[in-house]
Parts: sequence; structure tokens; C-alpha cells
Amino acid sequence: MSVKELFLSYWRSPVLSPEEVKIEVLKKEKKQKLVEIESRLESLEILISNDKLADANILFNYVVYDLVNYYQSLNGKKEIPKDSDLSSFQLPETKSKAFQFLKNFNQHVEVTETKLNEIFEGCLITYNFLIDESKSFFRSKMETKLDRFKQIRKIRIISITSILLLSLISVLYYQYKFPVLKDQSIKMYTFVDKEHPQTSESLMVSLPVTKSGVGVWNEYVFTLPEPMSKFGGLRIDPLEQRGIRFVLDDLQILDTNGKVLYSKKITVSQSLLPEDYQDFLEISDIKTAGRQLPGELVEMISTGRDPKILLVFPTLENAKTIKVKMKYIEAHKVKKK
Repeated sequence: MSVKELFLSYWRSPVLSPEEVKIEVLKKEKKQKLVEIESRLESLEILISNDKLADANILFNYVVYDLVNYYQSLNGKKEIPKDSDLSSFQLPETKSKAFQFLKNFNQHVEVTETKLNEIFEGCLITYNFLIDESKSFFRSKMETKLDRFKQIRKIRIISITSILLLSLISVLYYQYKFPVLKDQSIKMYTFVDKEHPQTSESLMVSLPVTKSGVGVWNEYVFTLPEPMSKFGGLRIDPLEQRGIRFVLDDLQILDTNGKVLYSKKITVSQSLLPEDYQDFLEISDIKTAGRQLPGELVEMISTGRDPKILLVFPTLENAKTIKVKMKYIEAHKVKKK
């Protein structure tokens, strides 16, 4: 099949000649016969499993002749009437065990459950053999323009589906590998102290982070309500997205008069860890971004969708405002040092 035929041939079902119409009708009849044989095999299995051996034995006589005559029809031979002698039936030359059960089959002898199971297994093998023979026969002697059209349509569907799937995977991978900053929020939670780091939505303030602020310094000013005026720990959720680099330049907590109660810069120490590392109770879904020198601001990158930093300090009272200066950068746009 050429590429030209695959993409430039008609996309509608072809018009068949009278002879091809007859062939399609014959194929439909043969396929329907296989469906009927399968149905009888299912009924046989139910009868045997329910110990209805007499009924199963009667049905076997019909199934056996169905299988034999279907094979006869594929080879252009006459149908063998039911209950007649099967000695004239020529077993197919095949490595399969199809029709081998006929060597020990006698329709006038009552058989046991064990024997029925053996014959049933032989019928199943024969049925599967006939399915394969039918496919080969249809391809070699009963192929029409409709079969060719169905084959092309199948390949088209697989090709188009594969292209769409690969495109979707590529887009998702690109978004994962090169995430673009989305509009989201930066949140501040207060908690009691190091021994009681639990947070709640009732003790949280937030401000929006917008795409327009990418790559520039932004100062976020949070006004604290009265229930958040006393605390000994602060949880910072810098964003809600993985793969974004950010820098926290200065954090200040002020009282109602504007007096600085607590201030912190997250810089690199001589040990290459953040300065005053003992003040960090927890750093989650965040890692340092690349090699940095002592004294520089710590550049961080979010590694998950719930990045957070927990700081602890002596208990503050009458806190009213939190100011934080931050810069967000899309990590894949950062030039390597």
C-alpha cells in the first residue's frame, strides 16, 4: 500500500459491482454462521458445567456437523447431511488438532462427562481453526474494493490517532519541561512556635502573583488581621506551581507603628546552605537552583505543586504587616552560570 493510496484515495465507501455485492453477501452469511457456531459452543459449555450430559450430547451432534459443513463450504464441497456417515469427510492437512476429535466421535454412543469435555475441547480448537481459515479465504478469494477500503480506513484511523496522541504527549511534555508562570498566589500562614507548627486557613493571608511580574522584583505587602498578630513561626507558600525559579530578597514583619519586629534575607552561607539554616523548620517541594556563591541570595526552584518554607523565631506580638520582596523566573529561561 502506497502513501498516495493511503491519503489520496477516496474517504467514502466505494461503489461495488454486482459481483462484488454477491461476494459481500456470501461473506456476511459465512460470518453469521460462525456466530451461530460460537453460540452453540457457549450453550454446550453451560450444559456440561451443569451436568446436563444428555442434552449436551444431543447438541454436540448439531455442532459437529456445523463445523464439518462450514469447512466443506470453504473448500467448495457438498454439505454432509446431519446424522449421515462422516467417514467421507477428509481431515484438513494442518499442524492444528482441528477435527481430530472426529476419530473418536460416534453420535450413537452415549458418552461420559470426561469424553464430552474432550470432544468439546476439540470443537473449540476446530472453531478457532475455522476462524483463521475464513480470514485467509476471504483475503485470497473473496476480497472486494470494500475490504481494501476498510483496510485503508483502519490504517488511517491508527495513523491519525497516533499523530494526535504524539502531539498531545509532546505538548504535555513541553509544558512539564518548560513550564510558563501562571497567575496564582503567594500565601503566608502564621503558627504558634516550633513545637506547634500546625497551620490553618483561618490564619492565612494571600496576594496574587501574575505573569506580568516575571523576571522583575516585586514587593508583596500583607496586612495581618488581629488573630494573626501574635506568632512564633511563619509558613511561606511562594507559589503553586512546579518548575519556577524564585528569589526571596528581603522578608520583614512590622508592628502597627511600622517598627521592624523581624527581618531576614535568605542568603548562601560559607557552608553553601542558606544562612541561619537552623531557623528553617521545613523546606518542602523546593530545592536550591544550581551552584551559588557565599553571600549571594539563595535562588530556589519549586519541585512540586505545594512548595513551602517554614521559618521559626522568637514570639512576635502586635504584628501588623509582612513585607516580602521576591522575583519569579521561568526556570528554563535562566542562563547557566
